[in-house]
Amino acid sequence: MLKVWTVTKRILVSILPSVVAVALAFGVGALLLLVAGKHPGEAFSTLFMGALGSPNRIAETLVRAVPLMILALGISIAFKSQIWNIGGDGQFMMGATCAVFVGLNLNLAPVLLWPVTFLAAFLGGGLWGGLAGLMRAKFNANEVITTLMLNYITMHLLSWLIRGPMMDPNGQGFPQTALLAQPLQLPILFGGTRLHFGLIIGLLIMAAGYFFWRTTVGLKIELVGESEHVARYCGIQVPRTIILTMFISAGLAGIAGWNEVFGVQYRLLDDISSGFGNLAIVVALLGNLHPLGIVISAFFFAALMVGGNTMQLMVGIPFSLVTVIQGLVIIFVISRVVYTQWRDGLAIRRFNSRVSGQSSGRSH
Repeated sequence: MLKVWTVTKRILVSILPSVVAVALAFGVGALLLLVAGKHPGEAFSTLFMGALGSPNRIAETLVRAVPLMILALGISIAFKSQIWNIGGDGQFMMGATCAVFVGLNLNLAPVLLWPVTFLAAFLGGGLWGGLAGLMRAKFNANEVITTLMLNYITMHLLSWLIRGPMMDPNGQGFPQTALLAQPLQLPILFGGTRLHFGLIIGLLIMAAGYFFWRTTVGLKIELVGESEHVARYCGIQVPRTIILTMFISAGLAGIAGWNEVFGVQYRLLDDISSGFGNLAIVVALLGNLHPLGIVISAFFFAALMVGGNTMQLMVGIPFSLVTVIQGLVIIFVISRVVYTQWRDGLAIRRFNSRVSGQSSGRSH
């Protein structure tokens, strides 16, 4: 019984800061609504019903949550190694582009082509992110800058491809690729909804992410994040681990792109990532970089996105309020991290001061 209480207490302590951050964000959002002359209760109830008010709404929320949680899992792997991968959007688009190119041009049975396109997405995203990891490991280039710059390169590359070499010849001039063949499209789980088999794949990936940190590779990545000096002392090849970390992190972003294209869009379009990469950073931080926390956090933000659209249509409240709430969550999450670092630093200083005082007393 004591062990169960200990585990429960640990879980509550770990999720409480995230719950407080969300509650504070909604509290400030409610004040903004009051200032704008809107009723917070009506707005938030409409948002809730728009995301969870029916099986179709829940299904749509899950559709939006799947790429978010896969992307956020990849970002969490990089962040745990103290590598700031901000290039989720570019890696998402690169993975989707490679998967669609293979899907449209490789003549294989669907049962074989599915895993091949999946692998192409992982390799496409992974190699693109691995380039930033290589520049960080070999030239100490700041990965925040390199991943952001690679985002723009990918965005313009995709724009050129869907207006040039990969443009649908029967698309009447629209910037898009040809539609993927019906057998390649992920099966729908429930008729009348867009919820597809990618949900199952996403949950399996999240489960694998949980066990990843118990593997040798996961432990090496985490140790490099704790201290590169200690990692080198333990015989870990730090540059190689940094490149591998970015490869895995970006590869998962590529899989998120595969999931979105093969499960929802069925073709490449402009801005196919829909800003998932930036939002996934918030999802990862709010989920405390833990797979289970990321799943819950991704569902929450997906509900905000789906419910926010309903709120705008039904109550006339701009969708920008949802963006404000997302931004407030970021502020409160970062504030929590800063406070924790300040508290730990204060505790260390007090401990050092106490030890110095005791040492001084013994010397006298």
